[in-house]
Amino acid sequence: MSRAIAASILALVIVGVASPAAAHHPPRFERCKSVAIAGQIESVSWGNPHVVLSIESDDGTVYQAQWLNVQQLGRSGIQSDTLSIGDQVVITAGTRDGDSAPLLMSAIRRPSDGWQWSQAPQGC
Repeated sequence: MSRAIAASILALVIVGVASPAAAHHPPRFERCKSVAIAGQIESVSWGNPHVVLSIESDDGTVYQAQWLNVQQLGRSGIQSDTLSIGDQVVITAGTRDGDSAPLLMSAIRRPSDGWQWSQAPQGC
């Protein structure tokens, strides 16, 4: 096989592998400046590549907060029944390019029973 053909095949393989990996990663988040949002969980999308919570704040604004993936949360002891629709929570999250949503969650707590999870912001 000629070098040109081998190089072309290698380039196609690299592009084919890199594109799906880059496609699911969130846009750049401001990880060092965070916002705190209190509200009620409207929904939890328990799946990969990220668990996503919809939280309605007291003023009626609905925020989408991206969490870790299912495997990472499972290793932390968090299961699909840890949080329920209707739970009152307070989240701390980084925003995307100054917007209020979507958010990249770094902490969550449920004041009713003191349950909480947090992760140190990365890249600050």
